[in-house]
Amino acid sequence: MSRFVRRHADFEADFVKLLGVIVERGEEAWIAMLLAGVVDASAMLGKLPGVGTLMLRSGTVVMRKLVLPKGPYVAWYAYDAAHPRGDVWLLRLFHARQRWPSPTLRRSWRKAAGKKRRR
Repeated sequence: MSRFVRRHADFEADFVKLLGVIVERGEEAWIAMLLAGVVDASAMLGKLPGVGTLMLRSGTVVMRKLVLPKGPYVAWYAYDAAHPRGDVWLLRLFHARQRWPSPTLRRSWRKAAGKKRRR
């Protein structure tokens, strides 16, 4: 059984920002590494959502971080551990050397992670 991996608007904004920096620098290999890292991480998290390091827990909703398999990037993600068929939500994306905000499980993130996907 595999979970569906979705991208929160905050993750998408982070992705676009990182991609813009890479494009501006003309680092084509890094573009491919970022794209492949997100694709590979999504595939892994769909099958093994508990693989990342636990950051926060709010009831049955957990927030974890994962160093992407390709490139120096870190993704924050959340899911509801009580629902094995529920979605995994990619929440934020950072460069490993970037300064990260303090992790919090925002209400919109908890709400998204707590939703069960109808199949």
